[in-house]
Amino acid sequence: MSKEPWGYEGSPWKNSTAFFTYLRGCLRKAWSTNPIKLTVLKNRRYQIPNPNPRGNKPTVWGADCEMCKGVFPLKEIQVDHIVPAGTLGSLEDVPGFVERLLFVTEDDLRLVCKGCNSALALAYKQGITYEEAIIEKKTIAIIKAKKDKQWLEERGILPAPNQAKRRNQIKEVLLND
Repeated sequence: MSKEPWGYEGSPWKNSTAFFTYLRGCLRKAWSTNPIKLTVLKNRRYQIPNPNPRGNKPTVWGADCEMCKGVFPLKEIQVDHIVPAGTLGSLEDVPGFVERLLFVTEDDLRLVCKGCNSALALAYKQGITYEEAIIEKKTIAIIKAKKDKQWLEERGILPAPNQAKRRNQIKEVLLND
C-alpha cells in the first residue's frame, strides 16, 4: 500500500483531489520549460507584421495555428499535445500522464492559437469533436453576451421561450452554416 499525502492531521491537502491538482501544477511547470516544446516554438516561428498599431516595431515573432490556419503573434500561440496528457486523479494515472506530458518528440506537438486550444480542451473534456466544440464556444459567447434572442431574430427565427431551447436553436443554426 502506498503512502497518501492527504487526509492526516496537518496535511496541506484536504483530499486526493487537492493533492493531484497540486501535482498536475508541478508537472505543468516542468512542461513550461521542456526543451522539446521550446524547440518547436523556436523552429516554427517567423516574423509577421506587428498587429499592434501602436507598436514600436514593424514586425514581431508569430506563428501559424495548425487548427484554424490563422497567423498570430507568439503571445497568442500555445504548444499543444496532439494526444492530450489526460487526467491525473489517482496514483495509477501518474505514469501515463507524465509520459504523455513530458516524453514527447516534435512530431507529438502542434502550435495552436489560444482560441483553438480552448476549443480542443473543451472537446476533450466533453468527449465531442473539435468542430462541435467551436460551435459550443460560439453558442456560449452569444448567450453570455445576452444576445441570443437578437441573434436568432436577425436570422429570421422566432426565439424559443427559454434559454435552454434558444441555446439549442443557436447550435442548430451554427451546425447548418
